[in-house]
Amino acid sequence: MKLRTLTLAAMFAAIISIIAPFAIPMGLVPLSLQTLIVPLVASLTTPRIALLAVLGYLAVGLAGLPVFAGFQGGLGAFVGPTGGYLLAMLVFPLIISPLMQRINQLWMLVLSTGIAAVVQLAFGTVWLALAANLSLEVAVSTGFVAFLVPLFIKWILVVLINLGIKRSIHLPIA
Repeated sequence: MKLRTLTLAAMFAAIISIIAPFAIPMGLVPLSLQTLIVPLVASLTTPRIALLAVLGYLAVGLAGLPVFAGFQGGLGAFVGPTGGYLLAMLVFPLIISPLMQRINQLWMLVLSTGIAAVVQLAFGTVWLALAANLSLEVAVSTGFVAFLVPLFIKWILVVLINLGIKRSIHLPIA
């Protein structure tokens, strides 16, 4: 693996780690900037760099550094109610980056970001139901429906920020 790839992945993992912890508490699952910065990174870089960046971010958090929502870290974040949302962060580089690499057009950015966001939210909701011993109905209302408006706003922001960056530099960043 090239040094440039590893350097870019580390740089993006650091950016995610700095931005992601900012959150608004909302019961068991906080409203965080994780689901803004991770899809943005996935939309700006190659699949390899994006995946390594997200894996690096998750590893740093697993090691105990306070990089998750609400400045949390450690194994407890993965086994608790938010663990599914964290693990599902991997869907962003697995969906957005490869699709954008094949078809680097606005409609694909909108489609891939939306699909990845819904998949991440759905996986997290199922995990929430299991980890917090909630009925699926309660988990869906508190862990999915409650986040649809913020999801839509972040989705728009990812697209707008991506387009702004795209005007300045050639994408994907590789």
